[in-house]
Amino acid sequence: AIHAGFRFIDTACQPKHYDETGVGYGWKWGTEQLGLNREDLFLQTKFTAIGGQDRNDVPYDAHAELEDQVRQSVITSLRNLQTEYIDSLVLHSPMETMDETIRVWKVLEIFVDEGQIK
Repeated sequence: AIHAGFRFIDTACQPKHYDETGVGYGWKWGTEQLGLNREDLFLQTKFTAIGGQDRNDVPYDAHAELEDQVRQSVITSLRNLQTEYIDSLVLHSPMETMDETIRVWKVLEIFVDEGQIK
């Protein structure tokens, strides 16, 4: 995709449907081949709540508090994508309640403040 000119890459921390680790290897290899930098790409990934995960392959502790699930998911995405920051991290689907949505949002804000999510 990078060789074809794509610079926006969308994935998700959801092994059921996405290969986030493969995306990490792919963008690194593609940018090295073309002499591009990380800043030349826009990497977007998603937090997928437990309901959207394969219960046998959840990338975070399914029994943890929601805030910890979000933290673990973001850290997993950073590792999988081999990057120090993510340009955009969105919710893969609405949370069940507004309270849960706000709880997730507050955790994401911490990562924004730390520069790990732009």
